[in-house]
Amino acid sequence: MKQYEPDLNHTRIAELLTQSSEQLDDRIVSSLRQARAVALQKQGLREHVLSLSAIGHRAHALMPHSTHQWLATAMLLAAIIVSVTSYCQYTQEHQGSHLDIAILTDDLPLEVFIDH
Repeated sequence: MKQYEPDLNHTRIAELLTQSSEQLDDRIVSSLRQARAVALQKQGLREHVLSLSAIGHRAHALMPHSTHQWLATAMLLAAIIVSVTSYCQYTQEHQGSHLDIAILTDDLPLEVFIDH
């Protein structure tokens, strides 16, 4: 059994591939060229996307560009604002209800209500 050799002769491999590609049918070569052109065309398409990896050197890429991204961002901010507002309102009402219950059940001494 032959052992794996990490040092491959790249020039020899390139020569063998060139020789074998010359033996291909013209129909196959044209199909391969067409597939390569399509692959290169698809590779060239790039769009800016929302990314946190750009912090620091490309902070402008953090802003969404499409209408859908702006709409999603606005909806997220609205949901956060509504959540924070309702939470603050709930905690204020909850704190006040504890005081009301304590007053009604006489758990608080009378001195709490007298200003000195």
